[in-house]
Amino acid sequence: MAALISKVGLSVQQVARILCTVPVGERIPTVSDLVEMSGASRGNVQKALEYLKESGVVRLQSHGHQGTNLLEIDHVAIARVCGINHLVGAMPLPYTRRYEGLATGLYTLLNEGELKAYISFMRGSEARVQSLMEGLASFCVMSSLAYGDYVRRGTDFTCVMSLGPRSYVGRHVLICADGSRRDWNGARVGIDYSSADQRELTERYFARWDVEYVPVQYTQIVEMLRTGYLDVGIWNEDDLGVSECGLTTIPLTAAQGESGDEGFLAFEEDTTAVIVTRGDDPLVGHILQESIDVARLADIQNEVMSGRIPARY
Repeated sequence: MAALISKVGLSVQQVARILCTVPVGERIPTVSDLVEMSGASRGNVQKALEYLKESGVVRLQSHGHQGTNLLEIDHVAIARVCGINHLVGAMPLPYTRRYEGLATGLYTLLNEGELKAYISFMRGSEARVQSLMEGLASFCVMSSLAYGDYVRRGTDFTCVMSLGPRSYVGRHVLICADGSRRDWNGARVGIDYSSADQRELTERYFARWDVEYVPVQYTQIVEMLRTGYLDVGIWNEDDLGVSECGLTTIPLTAAQGESGDEGFLAFEEDTTAVIVTRGDDPLVGHILQESIDVARLADIQNEVMSGRIPARY
């Protein structure tokens, strides 16, 4: 690839990325279409196609006037052609064994192939999404609940994998000092606007009461409850040390009571981890789908959570 003349090399990268959008077995765009889509000259598009075929990156089958079909495509080879030699994933801070297990599984599986992968940790889904959209991260991990929230806001990204219920958190709970309280009118409720999960769950759950929302960082909620600055908050039960602070946790479904919304957490969106890539980057999505076996990932996560293997990321 280093020997390619710059304009031809750029055309190879552009055409390769376009071919990533074509399902195997389907017809690829015509040369004229590739010229229009890539902005490259016709000659450079033809050279790009020849290079990709001769180097074994793609296997094509021509059907004359009926077009050309994509028979095989090597996404890792395309990554190398495009100058990508590693991936970076953005994850929540590893403050629970579940997150540590998830990070270990991703790191292990992604580094079994030719590309290297690194895991970065960021507090709040807003920071992870910003990192992804600015190109600092190749993919990010969030809950299915958060993903749906961003999609509704028009964020241009794609869910390439769902890792199943309880892959993100075990469950969310109410956390409070007064375990007998069920009427939250007038309560001071902690809400972290940098976390799509915590914000969405909080606003959805407390919508039927007249409460005062107090902006906080998620990690501050326990201490603010303990000192009486907050009355209640929504918390990830995987996080440890709550009972030691004299606080009470109540499952959200139990806390709803008879007046609760029956569909509040019906689909376990808040506990399901999803892997997200930019909408304009199908290449990374293909590499992730080919590299990550969800069942193996779950096994590694469970091994870390049980203490049978150490976290490694």
